[in-house]
This record gives sequence, structure tokens and C-alpha cells, in this order.
Amino acid sequence: MAAPRRAFTLIEVIIAVAIIAIMAAMIVPRITRTTKSEHDLVIDRMMDLLSLYAFREATSSQQVALWQDPETRWFTLLVAERNLDAGGESRNSRAEWFADRRLQPVALPDGMELADLIVDGLDVVGTDWVIATVPGGGRPAIEMHLVSPVLDTTLRLDANSVTPVRIDTGSRAPATRQPRDMTQYGTRGEVW
Repeated sequence: MAAPRRAFTLIEVIIAVAIIAIMAAMIVPRITRTTKSEHDLVIDRMMDLLSLYAFREATSSQQVALWQDPETRWFTLLVAERNLDAGGESRNSRAEWFADRRLQPVALPDGMELADLIVDGLDVVGTDWVIATVPGGGRPAIEMHLVSPVLDTTLRLDANSVTPVRIDTGSRAPATRQPRDMTQYGTRGEVW
């Protein structure tokens, strides 16, 4: 005589499902928090990249540029260097662009993308772009809108600022500094 087959009772199935639901409720927020902190870290690195771009433009005679590699989606700071001969003279008038060796490129994690790029008020379309400074001509104002499932952030670097501003969706943008003609504000009409 064969032994009777033992099956799962309804109570055992309900308990197993409840245990799985409790474990999922504990694990999913941790995974989401890790993703949010990873995306926040990338935003901080992008702010550092923009800050260094502005600083190098303000303090160096070299032309600098921001570039996103369309294949890898990495953001890189580029530096223009001229080829010099043995006497220190430029061999040609064209400069070649090289990635800054002192700064690692910033890679966007999976799920994060650059939704909009605005340079001096104009939308930049496509993925193959370079935002270069003009020697003696300043640098453009830049707005980058980065989105992911866990955050929606705009980074803004004004043309007259060295520090980018982070504006998360739902928060207010800080007031921007406006240039002033100081001859209008002199106390005794003196020339500034």
C-alpha cells in the first residue's frame, strides 16, 4: 500500500506568501535608497565637473570645453593644447582637444539621462555636442536637466558664476546674481 501524498495546506501557502511579502517590503526600499544615493552622487560629480569647467575658464589661458561622448554617455572636461616645437613655438594654429587627465569622466548610471541641455538660452539637440569657452570671450550659461526614476534635477551654471546651482523638481530656484553698471551706483558720481 502506497503512503498517502502530503500536500501544502492553505494555511502554509498563506504563511509563505506573507513571509515573502514582508521580506520584499524590507528589501525594496533599501534598493531604491541605494539607487537614489547613487544618482545623487552622480549629480554631485556633475556639479564638480561644471565647477571645474568654470574655474579653469576663469583662471587658465587654455581653452576648455564640456563634452558628452555619444557612445559611452560619459561627460568629460576637454582642454585645448597646441603642438609646440623644440623652441616652444606653436607648430600650427589649431589646437587639439584632450581629455583632462586630472579629472575622471562622469558616467550616468543606468536609468539616468540628460533630458535637456540649454546653452545660452538655446536648446542643444542630439548627443554629439561640445560646449567650448571662447578665449577672451567668456563662457556660456549652461542648464542640464537630468532625470531618472528617483530624481528630476536641473543643474544651472550661469555665465558669471563659478558654482553651479542644483534645482530639484518641486524646490525653488535660488535667486541669481545680476550684473550691475556700477557707474549708476557711485555715491558721488565718481567713475569706477
